[in-house]
Amino acid sequence: MNAAVFADLCDYTRLTEQLGDEAAAEMALALGAIATAVASRYGGRVVKTLGDGAHLHFTETRDAVAASLELIERVRASGLPCARVGVNAGPMVEANGDYYGRAVNIAARIAAQAAPGSVFVGEAATASAGDTVRFDLVGPIALRGVAQAVTVYRALAA
Repeated sequence: MNAAVFADLCDYTRLTEQLGDEAAAEMALALGAIATAVASRYGGRVVKTLGDGAHLHFTETRDAVAASLELIERVRASGLPCARVGVNAGPMVEANGDYYGRAVNIAARIAAQAAPGSVFVGEAATASAGDTVRFDLVGPIALRGVAQAVTVYRALAA
């Protein structure tokens, strides 16, 4: 099942104000490099970078979750501000190298709600994540623009 991953740096706007545009660009490029390395290692790819964020795509949910946990750790080790990651799985449409659909939108919304330094995962992405990960229930959460609350879990290395 296809999986979408969205990663964002914590406090990026505030840090840009404090440290300036040059530092902001360096942080964004560093996140992009980490995302590219991690995606490649797990058979995924970076769909696009979005300033302080990155959108990644994986054909296997377990790879998306494992890559997300590694991404969080690599960001932490790099000296960048912490990251927050959202993962969701489901049908999506590929067009011109980008991905569209409800599953993608929900992954982005989950990322926006994720706790700093955490990987939050939609329920659909927990089913085939494998045994190297455990999930703690965060709960049903209301996501902007999504009609019904979405059950979300925090992914942790098992």
